[in-house]
Amino acid sequence: YSATPMAMRLGLAPRDARLFMIADKRWKFMHAEGGIRPMLFDLESDPEEYYDLGASTAHGEIIDLMYQRLGQWGRRLSQRTTKSEQDILNMRGKSRGTGVLLGVYDGSDVEPELLTRYSGKARRHIEDPGPGD
Repeated sequence: YSATPMAMRLGLAPRDARLFMIADKRWKFMHAEGGIRPMLFDLESDPEEYYDLGASTAHGEIIDLMYQRLGQWGRRLSQRTTKSEQDILNMRGKSRGTGVLLGVYDGSDVEPELLTRYSGKARRHIEDPGPGD
């Protein structure tokens, strides 16, 4: 989320406005840079992810395990950055006009032209798409 308004509101540098997620069948774990505590969800007892267990001392061993797994994943050879920090700073506040709108709750903090594709009347109604649709 380094190029989003959310990062600007939090006052985070691009290197700190990053979120890393790792999951297995039971646990979903997210680590955020910038001094933000981790998030942990028990997907068996809370499949809708309502209860963040990241601050729970009772789940310290699970958090440690997930940090180990995240570290292993992060050390893979395929991990590298293709944009400089200055490129990311230059992207802030500018729309690429495509993709998923991350972190958008009601659209009030997003430029109206980005929402036109997602709001209003449906352009067409498909009841039974044919093969390949």
